[in-house]
Amino acid sequence: MKKIHDASRLHRVDLNLLVALDALARERSVTKAAERAGVTQSAMSHTLRRLRELFDDPLLVRGRGGMVLTPRAEALIVPLRSGLVSLRRTLADPEPFAPETASRTFRIVSPDLFDALVLPTLLERLGRDAPSIDLAVVPTPKRLSDELETGDVDLAIHPVLLDPHPFELGTQVDAELQSRTLFRDSFRCFVRSAHPELGGRRGLTLNAYARLSHVLVSPGGGGPGVVDRILHAEGLERRIALRVPHFATALEVLAQSDLVLTAPSSLSKCSAASRLISYPVPLDIPEHAITMIWHPRFTEDPSHRWLRDLMLDVTQEVPGLPPKTKRSA
Repeated sequence: MKKIHDASRLHRVDLNLLVALDALARERSVTKAAERAGVTQSAMSHTLRRLRELFDDPLLVRGRGGMVLTPRAEALIVPLRSGLVSLRRTLADPEPFAPETASRTFRIVSPDLFDALVLPTLLERLGRDAPSIDLAVVPTPKRLSDELETGDVDLAIHPVLLDPHPFELGTQVDAELQSRTLFRDSFRCFVRSAHPELGGRRGLTLNAYARLSHVLVSPGGGGPGVVDRILHAEGLERRIALRVPHFATALEVLAQSDLVLTAPSSLSKCSAASRLISYPVPLDIPEHAITMIWHPRFTEDPSHRWLRDLMLDVTQEVPGLPPKTKRSA
């Protein structure tokens, strides 16, 4: 007979054999073990023969009061039962997520414009439906896909151009990640209401747009932006007089300067934008989608599904954002 000496032979062990050994050890009877396992007596007898061959030991022998375990079986049974309990827990269906009693923190990467528009309503919903769940909005990591895979970031909010276009909007997203659109948005030009060159105008020509000085919102401080690449394709360029990482900063600067900001039209929903006026952009810039992005590891995770569904619900409640179909992937 062959013996199992090391873990390299683990592949020879049928899990059903170990379940049967546990039943045999508990019942000390082939007949009762068969009933416990829901198999025939002959099938359990065959399994016992396989177990004896596998472990090169009788495992159960006749004693005065019936079948008794051999020393080898006694040594196996305690760690075996512990392992089977752990395995059953691992393979069991996950517990339903109960937001009303759950206590945890979700870590989210999102643009500050999204935060200004959505977080107030999101926090109101959390306070009502999930009072012990907290949020942490964190900076975009260098390798977002890695952070999403490990769970260090639970969800990312990311803008994506909708129509086929040679230019990307923001950081490219790995193809392996899952995404779902929250809402769509377009671009407009924002200036202060008393802008000396634009006050009272109904629109902007492309040449006038290119002549003005601009502020660019760039979280990483870089550039050029998508507008600059489109202008370059038209044989034009604009002056970027200021780069800032946040829309909140850009709004304050616009209200006190003659700079122009090309930004999502939803910027007008921010209270700080009340001092500004906006114009259509004289460029062919496609609509963009504000999407939520996650790693496929967490697609079926109950708590992550709840968070994604909540995001979909909340963005429908924010005034001025187009409604979208509920329920996450």
